[in-house]
Amino acid sequence: MDQYRTSGTFNEAAIKETAKIYVPSWYRWLNRVFCAFSFLMFLLFSLVGKDVGFSCFFLFAVAVFVSYPALLRRRHWKLAIIRLTEQTGTSSFRLETFFNVDGLVVRNLETDGSVLLRYEDIAFLSESKHYFAIMTRGQQFTLIFKDCLTDEQKKSFIHNMKQRCPKLKVRK
Repeated sequence: MDQYRTSGTFNEAAIKETAKIYVPSWYRWLNRVFCAFSFLMFLLFSLVGKDVGFSCFFLFAVAVFVSYPALLRRRHWKLAIIRLTEQTGTSSFRLETFFNVDGLVVRNLETDGSVLLRYEDIAFLSESKHYFAIMTRGQQFTLIFKDCLTDEQKKSFIHNMKQRCPKLKVRK
């Protein structure tokens, strides 16, 4: 079961890189629909030209819908960094992750504390350039460091996680 044993530094850069796990794909899709609708309404009211107020309102709505996912990601990663600093007293720490029969074991190498994230509690998985980010239903968040995995392990990781975690959703 140690085929996915990884270790690395959990820090602000890692949190920022994996921030997309906080915004569900359905939300991004819905946001794009609202943005397109608002833009079409802006064009309609601009071309008709009878009411500039509605035109400005829909232009403002486009700006809000375009910027909101980025603001949401930023809010979540700032909160994660604040929690990290509160819990560890530093802005980074060394982390080891590995899988056993019951789930994913996350071990803080500096305090030697560990936690088990059971397979049935793992809800979301997201992939970035350097990490696989995993989040539970209770919003616990951890990383699998890709630089510790072979190319074959990187390719099979998501498939293996889908088999072990029955309700896993992969966020792209």
